[in-house]
Amino acid sequence: MKKNIFYFLLILFSMHLNAQVRASIDLGLYRHTDFKESGYIQGGLGLEVKAYKFLKPEVAVSYYYGSLEDHNKLDALGNTTSAAKVNGSALNFGFTPKICLSCGEYGAGDALLQILPIYNISRIEAQQNYTTINQNNPSQSKTEKDIVTEWQQSLGIGIGVDIILSDKNYDSLAVNLYYTGVNMGKALGEVESTETRYDSRTLGFGLNYYFGFKKKID
Repeated sequence: MKKNIFYFLLILFSMHLNAQVRASIDLGLYRHTDFKESGYIQGGLGLEVKAYKFLKPEVAVSYYYGSLEDHNKLDALGNTTSAAKVNGSALNFGFTPKICLSCGEYGAGDALLQILPIYNISRIEAQQNYTTINQNNPSQSKTEKDIVTEWQQSLGIGIGVDIILSDKNYDSLAVNLYYTGVNMGKALGEVESTETRYDSRTLGFGLNYYFGFKKKID
């Protein structure tokens, strides 16, 4: 897995030295009813290189996080005998050979349509805190922590528009719709005390802000 990550980074250095490079920060929200608030979040940092007018590959490091709905067990009198809190996270390294369908030079307020195939390498972690409640003395309740980790490779896809923000620099704001391939479900199922099967692959909405250099004025 680590070798593959280094290969992605080498792609950037193999580009022409005069290529246009932009840094980015992104935030995403993915809808999934198994998680609290019916979803989980993602945020990250990236780097885009303009290889050609229609091809702008990106590398990014992002972090996914979400908590499952709490599972409490009750006795015949309605007292809670145990409580389980489970959350999942993923440290993700992504490579996106971004394809731009509009390739001209644009001014502030114009937008470019983009297609975002994504290759992911993810370190998935699921954690459970399982508390057995002492009904006679709650302060003596016992909590056990279990952690499951795994590495995973996956594919995702996105589509969106990149809106030019300035005539003086290359800053822009992209609004995207994603289908993530990052799946925390297997690790969540292994760490949880039930036999429920999860699959966190789902649709999400994302915003990417790109920081560009000042444009050259002839």
